[in-house]
Amino acid sequence: MPSVGSRARVAVVGPFSGPRASWGVLLTRAAAARPGPGISWEFHDDRGDADRAAEVGRAVVADGGYAAVVGHFNSMGAARVTDGYRAAGLPLLLPLSTAPGLLTEPGALRWCAHDTGQVRALLAAARPSGHRAPAVVDDGSAYGRRLADRFRVALATAEPPEHPPVDVVVCGTHVGAATTARRLRAEGFEGRLLFTDDCAVEEFPGLLGSAAGDAHVARLRGGARRHVEAAFDCLVDALTAQPDVRGDALLAALRGHAGIDFDSRGDAVDAATSSAWETVPLARAFSRIPAPMTGRVSEPDVVVIGDGVVGSAVAAELAAAGRSVAIATLGPGAPAATAASGGLVRSYEPQPVLRRLAILSHQLLWGGDPEEAARCGFRRTGSLVLLGPDDLPEAERGLAELRDAGIAAELLTPDQLRSRWPDLSTAGISAALWEPDGGYASPTATAAVHRTRALRLGATLLPYGPVHELLPHPRGAEVVTAGAALTAACVVVAAGSGTPALLGDRLSFRPGAQASRTRRIRYAFFDRGGRELPVVNDLTTGVWGRPQLDGEAAGGHLTGRPVDEWNVPVVSGDTLTEEQIAHIRGGAVPRWPWLDRAPFMSGRFGTDLYHPDGPFLGLLSGDPRTVVAACWSGAGFKTAPGAAAEAAAAVDYVLGARAGARARAGA
Repeated sequence: MPSVGSRARVAVVGPFSGPRASWGVLLTRAAAARPGPGISWEFHDDRGDADRAAEVGRAVVADGGYAAVVGHFNSMGAARVTDGYRAAGLPLLLPLSTAPGLLTEPGALRWCAHDTGQVRALLAAARPSGHRAPAVVDDGSAYGRRLADRFRVALATAEPPEHPPVDVVVCGTHVGAATTARRLRAEGFEGRLLFTDDCAVEEFPGLLGSAAGDAHVARLRGGARRHVEAAFDCLVDALTAQPDVRGDALLAALRGHAGIDFDSRGDAVDAATSSAWETVPLARAFSRIPAPMTGRVSEPDVVVIGDGVVGSAVAAELAAAGRSVAIATLGPGAPAATAASGGLVRSYEPQPVLRRLAILSHQLLWGGDPEEAARCGFRRTGSLVLLGPDDLPEAERGLAELRDAGIAAELLTPDQLRSRWPDLSTAGISAALWEPDGGYASPTATAAVHRTRALRLGATLLPYGPVHELLPHPRGAEVVTAGAALTAACVVVAAGSGTPALLGDRLSFRPGAQASRTRRIRYAFFDRGGRELPVVNDLTTGVWGRPQLDGEAAGGHLTGRPVDEWNVPVVSGDTLTEEQIAHIRGGAVPRWPWLDRAPFMSGRFGTDLYHPDGPFLGLLSGDPRTVVAACWSGAGFKTAPGAAAEAAAAVDYVLGARAGARARAGA
């Protein structure tokens, strides 16, 4: 452990000489731009060679005085050192090592996506050419051969390329790929060349010369420099906040300051996706790069306040539309409805406005790309909404709307329910609306997927802390935080239970309406004893439940019962009293009789914002220019993708109207 107040020594490992030295420049520039007094950047040259990287790694560990390691761009070299760094308690930050399967245990954080997504992105770029498949060649290097093999596996079931091919994917180091491309041109190939990510470096066009033609290059979205600077910013922020923290505690602090989210091994949550990559014309591969993922931006188009599932989804929608976005958040561990949500997913809601958003959310996410839904932790268990006699007319209208939207659904009788799920009591039930494609997902994983997508697309995180005030400004709005004030053309408030404090009377829907109120959320996990059960929302009693198939409380049954606790502090946690457990169990036993003796496993509580008029979603009148997406009354999670799309549309309206006004004023 270093002495208090000592400078943190950080080993920066990369190719600072040899044929890949152009990549090392990204590391030296990032370090030179961050000369803080508390950190000493110490450079170690591995020449981009795996054997040399292993030697450097052993020397860094043997030194015994480093706080962390950043770099190791060569994936084969990184694979040789991760175990040693982990054993020594040295956090490893990997901005650009893209080999799949590199991380198998905690100890490192990898900012970049891996090559599975790169293969998909390049193949997608080849399809518009209209031919069956691109040809694939490599430069003869181990790296190039390995990457080419991934393309060939992906193309194993595709029709073979035309002859001569229209597109050729060239895999290899940027020096080797340039040599290979020049050879192809000399042999008469006149089609388009698609290069892998090692070629997204500044000296590559010069090496390629006249062989470029209509060349395209795959690169990590936003460019490699952006990923390198994000890793450096994260390390600086963590060590500035806690100068003397080391080992696992530093690794945890890095996760908190990274902005993007990582899985348990340390891979970014979008590591396997093609959306984390982009294929750009060679002429654009080195254009101006957006601000780092945790950079500071003073005049964004939009500030989104809140990074729960709704706020993160809104930020991702806006960033995907090309807006510059800054996200204001309290930071990791802050109490939020997302963290306490049960994660139920279905399309039927008895309130028409929520049902419309839930149907849209199904189309955008839950019923869309299965890989995207899986990254959100989605588990398809089916969903039941239990109905009393007064619920049937609205359920029949909702059933028609779901079917019109292409969502499988049907009304089941009590006899059908008893036949399918004998462990579910049907007392007091007139019917149930069944959605076989419903289920549940992880709220924190879903928020992480949206937030990481937003950051990949250029959004930035403001320094953690509360937003104290929103003020009118000629640009649209001024956002006042603990450390600074910044202006934006528009603000989106998706701050959950913190929304009323920011917006006050602007939240009132109609004269005389009561104010929104916070309400306690509380549920328990009980051992379900292997029973096969769907997600259930009981409109007759208010209880809800779902199975927990894996992860924390695996084998359990999440069981919730409403509590009459209003205007409560905004807190969350995982401790329930015996009285609270008994309250949940007592309300749920009439629906799930076996819960009477089921062992308690764990529990959770949190806070949500309620209002009888339903959610606040859209543009508020008056100044500052504000779009609100809050007050979900317990339905925010399942409707977040649809709510984000509508909030983004409202922002587009605001920005379009302001642009039109400026144009008219200048005419």
